[in-house]
Amino acid sequence: MKILFPVDGSEYSVHAAHVIARRAELQNFNPEVCLLNVQKAAELMIPALKLRRSAATNHQSEAAFKKVRDILKNVKTEEKVVIGNPTQVIAEEADREQADLIVMGSRGLSDFAKLFLGSVSTAVLARTTVPVMLIRSEYTSEPGKELKVCVAVDGSPYSEAAARYIVAHREMFGEKPDVRVVTVVDVAEAIAYEYPTDVPLPEIPAEREAAEKNMDEIQQLIPEIEEKGKNEAMSTIRPIFEQANFPVTEVALTGDPGTEIANYAKTEKLDLVIMGTRGRDNVASVILGSVTSRVAADGSVPLLVIPA
Repeated sequence: MKILFPVDGSEYSVHAAHVIARRAELQNFNPEVCLLNVQKAAELMIPALKLRRSAATNHQSEAAFKKVRDILKNVKTEEKVVIGNPTQVIAEEADREQADLIVMGSRGLSDFAKLFLGSVSTAVLARTTVPVMLIRSEYTSEPGKELKVCVAVDGSPYSEAAARYIVAHREMFGEKPDVRVVTVVDVAEAIAYEYPTDVPLPEIPAEREAAEKNMDEIQQLIPEIEEKGKNEAMSTIRPIFEQANFPVTEVALTGDPGTEIANYAKTEKLDLVIMGTRGRDNVASVILGSVTSRVAADGSVPLLVIPA
């Protein structure tokens, strides 16, 4: 596997380096890692100032590489410095290096940034077709341990792309990873479709009796709705894992997909969440709206995004 690893000298790059190093301890997983440091172009054209800027750039790049070299001492690496716009450079270098994966440290998103994208890591997601792994916190998994992974699916081609990526790169997850295929069924939306919510509150005995009957019917329908939603989401995913002889556990949650997936990752102490996404255009790269973006904003567990 070829990994592009942008580094900037921050603690988040250090966290990401530990993730790569821990995965590289597994048998049959020997990634080649390109360490990329991007420096902004000098705006001034005066030769003396350009020379001074060049010296500063070399110093900053060396400092960024130095922080992760020792962590990745047992991994095959190369170092590369490119001057330009970080988002554009990272996307272009991923294509040029024919990378299978981009690993990035990310500080996460503030409450305001949950609506508007601002970080380099999330902007890269809008430009690249290469899978991106975002690391937001210190990696606490034990060395060489099998991963506990959640792959979120909804029956779309994007979910299928995520499942196929896991199968194609199964050596990355260890010999016997604990992979949960998770779907979230929005029961409230399904019920609202059958039982409109814009009706007046019951006031007379006959109306109250009808409302109670509806509630009984709704309670009886919930298990059926959950099972139907789960099967619809899993129907195209199951064959991918079955044909690859890749054992997984199916999990169905209910509620808001973004919130439920982020909470599940925390409570189950997962090592990684994997999601497929359709990608974004120039406008949608600025405004967060998808389930993937919600998980990226709310979650602290490493997130692997598979564009399709």
